Amino acid sequence: MRRVWLTVMMVVGMLLVSPVLFSGEIRTIFVTAPASFPDRSKLEAGIAALRNVGYRVVVGDSCQISLSPREKANELNKAFANPEYDAIITARGGYGSYNLLDWLDWEVIASNPKPLVGYSDITALLLSVYFKTGQTTYHGPMVAVELGTDSQSVQNIAAIFNGEKTICFNYQSIPVIAGKMTGRLIPANLSLFQALQGTEYLGSLKDAILVLEDVSETKESLERMIWNIAHLDEFSSLRGVVFAGFTEIKNGDLDDIKRMIHDYFLRKEIPVWIGLPSYHGDFPKVVLPVGQWVEIDMEKGTIEILPVPEAKIK
Repeated sequence: MRRVWLTVMMVVGMLLVSPVLFSGEIRTIFVTAPASFPDRSKLEAGIAALRNVGYRVVVGDSCQISLSPREKANELNKAFANPEYDAIITARGGYGSYNLLDWLDWEVIASNPKPLVGYSDITALLLSVYFKTGQTTYHGPMVAVELGTDSQSVQNIAAIFNGEKTICFNYQSIPVIAGKMTGRLIPANLSLFQALQGTEYLGSLKDAILVLEDVSETKESLERMIWNIAHLDEFSSLRGVVFAGFTEIKNGDLDDIKRMIHDYFLRKEIPVWIGLPSYHGDFPKVVLPVGQWVEIDMEKGTIEILPVPEAKIK
């Protein structure tokens, strides 16, 4: 019965538009550290930044003491279940979020939808929550990484929480195959995206626009993962691919990666771009709604959040 219930919830969530969060609905933010332990001074700065724009902030034990994966998962389950918390923002990425997945209570999460924000290693949670429950999650800046030093990233989160449907960015994107993209937005850390392939935590990529990034990988590792994307079984059903950015590349540089992407994707039949401010680095980051239908115009620098197309509700 539990498996049947979860399947129904997943199908319903994938087919219907996620609730729009209007101004005033997000008052209290819960901060959790499901991956690596955060730096205390950076965490405190990020919390102060959120409080300065009017949010009440509650900090989880995972940000203050070392917890096991099961204990971290239990904290996250309780955060979803707690009606006092309107949104959850992770402290940082790092390592280990995937270890929580087998301990999460999907019935609790599906029954208590609320925004979950993070990126990098948090990809494991963002994608699994979306594919298991149909809830929109958010690929965006984190409390102990960007929020304490970058006021624009704080404003970007607040805008999404307030129901903003147009995401704007100013970035010199490079077309491999030019064109607008309309589809289901699936942003991810490339390494974690590949870790979830073939598991119950990654569903169909039909009509997806992939937005991929990574950090601290070797040139050879990145080439292997980029090759994998070009050879996905579902590649022909994708609506587009954006390689947002790659930083701290070991024994190589970004020009090497750009050449790889051109070599593997130049003959594809969907738009493929390089460059979007949603990767590791010291700059304001856009907040990307995981699973939402969007129209992306890379030349204009806009991402419009759309309702689910009628054809997809059948």
